[in-house]
Amino acid sequence: MLTPGQIAHFETFGFVVLRQHFTSEEVAIMKRESDEIFDEVRGGKPFTGEKWEPIQPFFERRPFLSRVPEDDRIYNIGVDLLGPDFILEVTEGNLHVGDTQWHGNPPDEDSVRHPKITFYTEPVTRETGCLRVIPGSHRNGPPDAYASLRDGNDDPDFRPFGVAPSEVPSYAIESQPGDVVVFNEHTLHAAFGGKPGRHQHAISFMANPKTEAEVANFRDLHDDFKYALHPAESYISSDSPRLRRMVSRLVEWGFETSKV
Repeated sequence: MLTPGQIAHFETFGFVVLRQHFTSEEVAIMKRESDEIFDEVRGGKPFTGEKWEPIQPFFERRPFLSRVPEDDRIYNIGVDLLGPDFILEVTEGNLHVGDTQWHGNPPDEDSVRHPKITFYTEPVTRETGCLRVIPGSHRNGPPDAYASLRDGNDDPDFRPFGVAPSEVPSYAIESQPGDVVVFNEHTLHAAFGGKPGRHQHAISFMANPKTEAEVANFRDLHDDFKYALHPAESYISSDSPRLRRMVSRLVEWGFETSKV
């Protein structure tokens, strides 16, 4: 359960860090199962370190990971930030290579609240690829002072505000295995430096839409996405009431499923 202070931090700055939310033993299982998933999807071929490897859906593919979204330590983040009827958007796994440029679209009037819960299985620092955020950028209104950063510009000559993207003033969320970083998807975020093959995995929740316009926005997003808002069949038929509930609205709308 998040404290009032942690909720206020998330609301004001667009992120909150939960230190040592998982044990070292649990992180070791996450790392092992994650490596198994990447090896499986890669067909047993070795990781070359030449390009980023993203996988969605991800957590659903292994026993321990598949239960993480319903774990009180994660599930209650959704309850505290979104209410008890929140929706699972997607789970993802990433082996990162190179920098991740600044991105984070501003919310529009039909957007719903949208936190991402992120896990790192290795220590990450400012110099080794930790998440960086621009605090409060999820609240930026017109005119958008950060408009030049929103689209993930990877032009090597890009110089927003006259400096390299890595030098844009920001907060570097350095973390240790077991820490959990929760941030608003509309908060500008990036990562710079670090070795190829950095593990970064995440669970994204979305608030249950309350208006017809918000539901229409969900339908548009579903049509745009290949995996997000496509509920995993293993969760639809799960023996866990929590997991079934997180995807039930998507099933009700007739959204395409993921065969995982």
